[in-house]
Amino acid sequence: MEAKKVVISVIEKETRVDITATPEESILEAIIRHGIYFSATCGGKGKCGKCKIRLTRGNLPITSSDDEYFSDEELAAGYRLACCAYPQRDLSIRLEFAEEEDFEIQVGHTQAKEAQNSENQDMASHIEDETSYDVAIDIGTTTLAFQLMGQKAKKPINSYATLNHQRAYGADVISRIQASCDGKGYELKKSIQEDLLTGLKFLVEDTKIKANQIKRIVIGGNTTMGHLLMGYSCEGLGVYPFTPVDIGLQEKPFKKVVNSDYCEAIVTLLPGVSTYVGGDIVSGLYSSNFDTNEKVSLLVDLGTNGEMAIGNKKKIITTSTAAGPAFEGGNISWGMGSVKGAICRVEIEEKGTVVQTIGEESPIGLCGTGVIETIAELIDKEYVDETGRLVEKYFETGFILANGPNGKQITFSQKDVREIQLAKSAVRAGIEVLLRRFGVKYEQVDKVYLAGGFGFHISQEKSMIIGLLPREFEGKIEAVGNSSLGGAVRYLQEDGKKVISKIEKICEEIDLSTDEDFNDLYMDHMFFE
Repeated sequence: MEAKKVVISVIEKETRVDITATPEESILEAIIRHGIYFSATCGGKGKCGKCKIRLTRGNLPITSSDDEYFSDEELAAGYRLACCAYPQRDLSIRLEFAEEEDFEIQVGHTQAKEAQNSENQDMASHIEDETSYDVAIDIGTTTLAFQLMGQKAKKPINSYATLNHQRAYGADVISRIQASCDGKGYELKKSIQEDLLTGLKFLVEDTKIKANQIKRIVIGGNTTMGHLLMGYSCEGLGVYPFTPVDIGLQEKPFKKVVNSDYCEAIVTLLPGVSTYVGGDIVSGLYSSNFDTNEKVSLLVDLGTNGEMAIGNKKKIITTSTAAGPAFEGGNISWGMGSVKGAICRVEIEEKGTVVQTIGEESPIGLCGTGVIETIAELIDKEYVDETGRLVEKYFETGFILANGPNGKQITFSQKDVREIQLAKSAVRAGIEVLLRRFGVKYEQVDKVYLAGGFGFHISQEKSMIIGLLPREFEGKIEAVGNSSLGGAVRYLQEDGKKVISKIEKICEEIDLSTDEDFNDLYMDHMFFE
């Protein structure tokens, strides 16, 4: 017997579309299944409060998660969480989530000097001289970044960036692994394939070249992103001993990877070290010259996951830490991605709090850098003590940062402080474990490379105020942007298979969950000093 279906009229801005759902399916699942993009930070578990909808016709029971995230007035006005709403009859809803179309994505990267081709500096002439092209791609958990390069000049000549629309299945790799294991593997694979095609089509059309002129595509990405793209089982990624299907360097025809005849390029997936230190980190090490560095350097990638590596051309030790998505606004009350209107700078002054937003728009929430700015200011002004407790005045209500949308106040709560404590402590303890295992002190580290969009925009001073990075690193920190993309570019510039293989061989991983010092360091760095 066919399951009963209900019709949901979905209104987004001025557009209305009717979709069907079964009573056993949440509205969030139905929306995603019908191809409507809806970012679900927690993967649809009712824990992030981001999948807001407003009921305009019909009835939806109020759940405990709705009670937690909405006021009595909002509930009476029809606000619900899409992931907790299971429609039993036809109804109409309006999507109320924050816009992500203007998400600020890091495409720039610091490139190794020896990999630069200095002969052809006139970028405009590159297209005229070229007949064949390569594309470097970084597949991040949150975003994708592309760069088109001519095979003669070996210089980036066009770029493209987009959200990773797998965010509809959760903000972090754990959520994606779980979604894949729950039977969503095909949908996740199709999502990333469509994102890749969209990026390639933009580069081809915008540069006015032909798709068949693209000969090579090199991809850096974490292990989970690689598995989802290739359609591999993610069963082994989420349970001990965290065994991947294949993390070696792979070269396959475009058709086999993207399931499209759009071009005939050979696609290379850069190799990883383990389930949680993937090809994006190996690519970042390559981009940051770890293959030639005599002195000891540290690479820290603070994206959706916290990965880091220490070493030089002889030996590299890597690890990953469960920092969670707090550095990208995840699990924060008013947290969001780097979109226009997200607070990115905060100054608490005697006359009041001054905030700056991305794009100078009216405040709608807090991005990752805004989160760091806020907690650093609260510590500096002694509104948060060394244990992470907000002063009594703000303990229940949170600290007010700005007036937000719909007459609401954007606040930073006690729970938000705790989220940052957990995240920064995990990263700092991870860094110290790496130093101990490599046998060096802070002072002996020559360079600290901060990778990713968060690392590019973060105030280094405020990261030290909260204890995310030690004072000993002052003057040594270099923001290198999208180092995963940079490594893919370098691979294409110098046919980097040999160097990547060398880096892969000298890398070893340590597991922080079994490290004898990690837990003690984690507890030590929970405090703000």
